[in-house]
Amino acid sequence: SHCKMKQQLATTPYFSIVIPSYNRIGFLPETIDSILKQTFQDFEILVVDDGSTDHTPEILRHKYGHLSNFRLIEQPNAERGAARNHGFREASGSYVIFIDSDDLMLPEHLEVLRSHILRLNQPDFIATKFLFLRNGKTRPTEIHFLPEGWYDYKLFLSGNPMGCNVCVRKGNTQLHLFEEDRRYAIKEDWMFLLQNLRHQQLYLIDRSTILMNDHDDRSMRSDHTIIIQKTRAALEWFHQQVELTEEDSRLLRAHAAYFSAIYYYVDHKLSSAREQLREAIRLGGWKRKYLVLWLKCLLGRTVIDQIKRIRS
Repeated sequence: SHCKMKQQLATTPYFSIVIPSYNRIGFLPETIDSILKQTFQDFEILVVDDGSTDHTPEILRHKYGHLSNFRLIEQPNAERGAARNHGFREASGSYVIFIDSDDLMLPEHLEVLRSHILRLNQPDFIATKFLFLRNGKTRPTEIHFLPEGWYDYKLFLSGNPMGCNVCVRKGNTQLHLFEEDRRYAIKEDWMFLLQNLRHQQLYLIDRSTILMNDHDDRSMRSDHTIIIQKTRAALEWFHQQVELTEEDSRLLRAHAAYFSAIYYYVDHKLSSAREQLREAIRLGGWKRKYLVLWLKCLLGRTVIDQIKRIRS
């Protein structure tokens, strides 16, 4: 019976950690190593390789293939949403944690999650806060100031402050998996959280136990016109897939306009930026962040860059 019990333990870990990866072998080992150093050790790691061309599978097999709690799943390239769903379906843990191939877990991350899961009697969605890591320095993110507690979809009407740093109960029958259509790639985290939290809630723990690597290859730093298009596509999707009140819809549209304004500003397209900002103000009223961007648009990028140079 001891042998049987051991077998059972091996097949049902507490956490399944799903890492989608596409050509990220430069980051992945550090991510995996941070998971292996957890103080709570009852987990499996599932790397879903999304058709990489940088020898990710061979290198990972060589480095981690001997570990009984490491699994490599290979699929033809289909984007992150499909990779996460594939990992979720294969996962055998009670809870599935999604983490990106360039983020790091601090050693107590799983332990913090598990103690809260037990205390809260198995919530459907739970997350810790995270810090940005850039050039060896950490800085807080926009969720830093949110109080610990329960949140619903309203937190996501003005964007996604959480990335995909979320832990999901595997047995939740009401769970909507990630959108797999490539048209929405890079927005699927936001869509996943807003859609699921429309009728369910997420518990946010006031501990920062994840480091999000803010390097220059991050997906949110890719081509700006594409990012703007995808934000608009996501907006359409929300109106089709999620029941929204008039007020919800207005806040979402205000966010999309503000978000577009930021990217136009960064691209030196100041008249487009101002136009989008006017739309954001019309829909969402005056906000401090709108005012800041308005002033930046008035001054123009070159002036701001000069001021920064003088100050540094």
